[in-house]
Amino acid sequence: MLAALTLAGPAGAAQAAVGINPGLGPVPPLVLRATPADTWHSLFALGERGEFAVAAHLLDLGDVVPSEQPAVGREVAEKLYQVVQALRARLGSVPPASAETTSGETDRGEVVLLRFQRESVAGEVRVRRVLDPTSGETAWLFSRQTVATTPLWHRLLVLRKPLAAGAPLNVGLGQPPTALRRATPRECLLSFLETARQGRFAEAAHYLDLGALPPERQAFLGPRLARRLMFVLERRPWIDPETVADDPLGRPQPGMDDDRQRLGAIPVHEREIPVVLARYLDTERRFGWVFARETVQAIDTLYAAHGYGWLGDHLPRVFFTATVAGLQLWQWAALALVVGLGYGVARLVGHWLAIILRRLAARTRVTWDDYAVATLDGPLGIVLWAVVIAAGGAALGVSPQAAEVLRRLWHALLIGGAAWYGFKMLDAIASQLGAQGASGNAVALAVAPVVQKVGKFLVALLALMAVLDVVGVNVAAALAGVGLGGLAVAFAAQKTIENVFGALAIAADRPFKVGDLVRIGDVVGTVEDIGLRSTKLRTLERTLVVIPNGAVVADTIVNLTARDRMLFRTTVGLVYGTTQAQLTFVLDEVRRMLLDDPRVLVEGQRVRFVGFGASSLDIEILGYVATSDFLTFTTVAQDLNLRILEIVERSGSAFAYPSQTLYLARDQGLSPERAAAAAAVVAARQQAGELAVPEPPPALVETARRRRERGTEAAD
Repeated sequence: MLAALTLAGPAGAAQAAVGINPGLGPVPPLVLRATPADTWHSLFALGERGEFAVAAHLLDLGDVVPSEQPAVGREVAEKLYQVVQALRARLGSVPPASAETTSGETDRGEVVLLRFQRESVAGEVRVRRVLDPTSGETAWLFSRQTVATTPLWHRLLVLRKPLAAGAPLNVGLGQPPTALRRATPRECLLSFLETARQGRFAEAAHYLDLGALPPERQAFLGPRLARRLMFVLERRPWIDPETVADDPLGRPQPGMDDDRQRLGAIPVHEREIPVVLARYLDTERRFGWVFARETVQAIDTLYAAHGYGWLGDHLPRVFFTATVAGLQLWQWAALALVVGLGYGVARLVGHWLAIILRRLAARTRVTWDDYAVATLDGPLGIVLWAVVIAAGGAALGVSPQAAEVLRRLWHALLIGGAAWYGFKMLDAIASQLGAQGASGNAVALAVAPVVQKVGKFLVALLALMAVLDVVGVNVAAALAGVGLGGLAVAFAAQKTIENVFGALAIAADRPFKVGDLVRIGDVVGTVEDIGLRSTKLRTLERTLVVIPNGAVVADTIVNLTARDRMLFRTTVGLVYGTTQAQLTFVLDEVRRMLLDDPRVLVEGQRVRFVGFGASSLDIEILGYVATSDFLTFTTVAQDLNLRILEIVERSGSAFAYPSQTLYLARDQGLSPERAAAAAAVVAARQQAGELAVPEPPPALVETARRRRERGTEAAD
């Protein structure tokens, strides 16, 4: 679980250049540090005036976080000046200020300004050449090693507080294992976590200062305290180990003694308990670091606020040592408990809650809430499951890795529940629109399937993007970084997008609906389905034609079902031997026939001699049959054609054929008797003012209307 405490950025991530000691601000003009001598002289000059906050600019504080650099820099600069004074170092012990280096410069760009040995204390005051990447300045600063060692020198040489004689630590634990690694604060923290996570709590107890416990109790209480501290640190990822000092002497910190390192603080009941490491001197007079006695005394308080209670103390060690996919067994058990218990509770509570909501919705006057609540059973359980997982994970206090797994899981469940609810709502809306369409609402019937399919597509797309974001995929960056690949995909998906927008256009414009007989281009058929990509037509030959929606909206659409009448239109060609009287007779009789037929609307009728064809005298006949049913229309058209045939026969004329005929013998020709009879009828009607050519007289139209009415009454 080391990753729980490590908050480092991604490998290879570009970082902005940082100047020297950014927490101190701009360098005052009084600070001269271009050469080792400049730095040495500046320390004396600023120290004599007590300007230690300014003298902090002479120190390399790269190991100190910027926010602490002003306090630490002032304190260390003052202590370093006092140490130099205690050693009676001379101002001229280095070359003059004009010198760029000294003969003591090392390959690492360091110069030893002062070597000393006083009262068994030996050391070197070093300066190091540092390049400021922001300004390009080269500065000689007191090295980080000098900064880290100054508090110890100050303690020994100025305060004259000797180090305590090395004494055995935690004698009740027995001989320390040789594998202990606690030479630096960082090594102590990481080694403790590694040892405790492996379940070696007896060994991990050696990283604690148990001096407040009686030696006879240390072997019993030490491992338990180590276990509890591990749980607290696991559940409170409050520190990055990379920021902890990796020097045997530690790192200067504001307000802390030189033998203490403050790692951070953990909140407990509106107060914070600091977690501190303490430096000790072992029997071989080597420095080591352990969790300070005051921190060890606070472990039980921290565990009561952030631990696992009885389970954490008594579960078998295998639950904390065995790992699967990076998670310990107790974490998998906690995950299974939260997920399994959450599913059962959510399913039961969600079902009964949906029933209660349905009953409450039934009492209202509006109907939309009934549909909204009716679709809750199922999705509501998923949402409640997510809530139980989120609450259970927080209550159990699982590790950061397990908590992250639970977080992604309940986020995904929330998204899934919302998407499922959206699907069910779209189904309910489509069902309601379909019911309205069945009762005569053509708009609702046309819109229902498109709304259902387009809506589900959008809901699924949004849910997919949300889930990808939950699992860590940067959707916005992925969409923005598609580049040429995205352009290629866009070109490849051009037709698909065109068809989807075509479906939306069909839903908005409603040129037809399912069940309509339409002509799209040269295809005639009944609409069977309107999908996101295509529209399906069942032709008169019972074949299924699939037309992309983009082609549908781009082509001419003829809705045959939307007709309130159907056009009867035909052209009759008579032979050239037809007389004018015969032609007029045919025109008049056909017009009378149309006027007398109640199935043919009066308005829009037209019977005209339209021209001389290549082999015929052409008569155009038009009329609207009062029906929208194709089968009924064909029956009426057949009857009208038969009656036209009978009229032509009565006129004594004949139909012409588009052909050339070579007469080698005389035939009977046209009937002169019928021609004479037709001429007589035309003359009589013309004399009586009843000829329907070119337009029927009003009296004739009125007579035909009365006959229609009498015929309708007789039929009734």
